[in-house]
Amino acid sequence: MRVARWSWIVGIAAVDGLVVAAVLLVVQPLPRSKGTGCFDRAAFDQVVARLPPPPTNQDAFDRVDAPDKIGSCRINESVGVQDGYIFYSDSMGFDDSGWGYFPTGPNDDLGNGSWESPQFKQIDGPWYTWTASW
Repeated sequence: MRVARWSWIVGIAAVDGLVVAAVLLVVQPLPRSKGTGCFDRAAFDQVVARLPPPPTNQDAFDRVDAPDKIGSCRINESVGVQDGYIFYSDSMGFDDSGWGYFPTGPNDDLGNGSWESPQFKQIDGPWYTWTASW
C-alpha cells in the first residue's frame, strides 16, 4: 500500500510540474537574441523614411500609417512618440514589446498609461528593441 501511495504522489508532482511549465511557456514570450529576431534594418529604414517627422510633444502617442509587416516582422501597431516611433511586435504575454526608432536615443519620459516603463536595448544606430509592462 505504501508503494502505491508514493507512486501517486510522484505522478501528481510530475503532472503539476508539466502544467506549470506549459503555462509559463504560453504566458511568457521567448527572449530574443539581443532583441533582434526578425528585425531587418533596411526594411525598417524604408518604412521610417516614408513616415512624417516624429512628434516633438512629450505626451505624443499618435498612431501612424505603417505596414502590418516590416520585413518578416509582424507589426500590431505603429505609434509616433516624442522624437521617434515605436512598432509593437506580434508578441504574446503580459509585457508588450517591439522595436523603436530614436535618432537621438530614447528618453526616460516616454512611458504613459498605455505604454508603461519601457526598457530599451540598442540594436544598431537609431534602432532599439523595447519591452514595457502593463
